[in-house]
Amino acid sequence: MEPIRYFSRGPLVAVLAALVLVALLAFGAHAWESFEGGPVRSTAQFSEHVMATRQAGEDVYDQLSPLPLNQAYAEKEVSTSCVDDLGFDGTGVSRGEPTYTWELDFASRRDYLAAVVHLKAGWNKEGRTVKDIPAPAEGERGHGLPGISTTDEHGTELALHPDYFTGKPVIRAEGTCMRYHDEYGYDYDKDGEAGW
Repeated sequence: MEPIRYFSRGPLVAVLAALVLVALLAFGAHAWESFEGGPVRSTAQFSEHVMATRQAGEDVYDQLSPLPLNQAYAEKEVSTSCVDDLGFDGTGVSRGEPTYTWELDFASRRDYLAAVVHLKAGWNKEGRTVKDIPAPAEGERGHGLPGISTTDEHGTELALHPDYFTGKPVIRAEGTCMRYHDEYGYDYDKDGEAGW
């Protein structure tokens, strides 16, 4: 006669499978929250994010040497990648990915290239990882003008490069996608200026 087993493998395997499933669901929920734009923030937090993104671009302008001939002004862009395609956002929740460009007018190609070298040295000195952006090929706008990019401590992507459409040098500052409560009717993507 076989001895009576008080514990069998079946229940133990079921318990372990349940624990693994719970852990995977918790991890998936966190990953999904990031996929859908992260946690919902306040309107004030999003406004601060917009201002920090714009300031990061203005700081890049201040680091240029030689300076462009023009006083550059920020132009807001609307992001098509920061949208609620799957319908996760509830009533009163908006999304925004602040993005600004500054069109620059350098005296010469040489001045632009010198500004790229100077800015790259400054970013390297600050300990940032700097990526080279290859110059557009012959026949493309901005031909022969390489660029550089980096990411600041807030996750803002910064770049100095020729514009994809005009070929003119630009500074580009792109903040991260953020979900926020639309408490005051503030919508970055709809307003002419980021603000209320």
